[in-house]
Amino acid sequence: MVRAAFIRWLLSPAPSAWQALLCGLFAVWIPTVMRMAVDGVITGCEFTPYLPFVLISAILLRWWQAALVALASVVVMGGLIGGSWMFEMPCFVSATGMFLAASTVMIGVAVIVRYVIVAMQKRGADESLGGVVFSLEKGEVWASWYGQGPPVLLGSQRKVAEMMQDFLAQVEIGKRLNGR
Repeated sequence: MVRAAFIRWLLSPAPSAWQALLCGLFAVWIPTVMRMAVDGVITGCEFTPYLPFVLISAILLRWWQAALVALASVVVMGGLIGGSWMFEMPCFVSATGMFLAASTVMIGVAVIVRYVIVAMQKRGADESLGGVVFSLEKGEVWASWYGQGPPVLLGSQRKVAEMMQDFLAQVEIGKRLNGR
């Protein structure tokens, strides 16, 4: 059911504004701390520590929020806020261009992959294949419909069995009351 959990995650709503802000702040803060920790070893205009965090942001956040993470990384790395000497280095412009180009590609690929997976899941239902399919995994009952998205968790085997017996009893009572 890993596939089903992944698809449910893809179809779930985007993070709230506060969650996105917190994620974005961490996505800029963590690589900045990493970069500052090795500042004596690395010289130049490397944006390398920021790249994985832009990718994670592209996966977890909306595309424009991930783009803001990339832009905030440039602002912090360039020292526009703190007046760093990095902004005056001759390599800064070319490094910034390469970083933003790589970030754009990563964000674009994440958006396309998400779109393709969601489109594959939302395609029309084929009723000719059958109805509901029930499956049991680790004591939990799942229901799925052919061609209509990921399975849905119904509950524990014991609870679902009770509910199904109750449903069948109600159907029988309905038939008797209607005179069939």
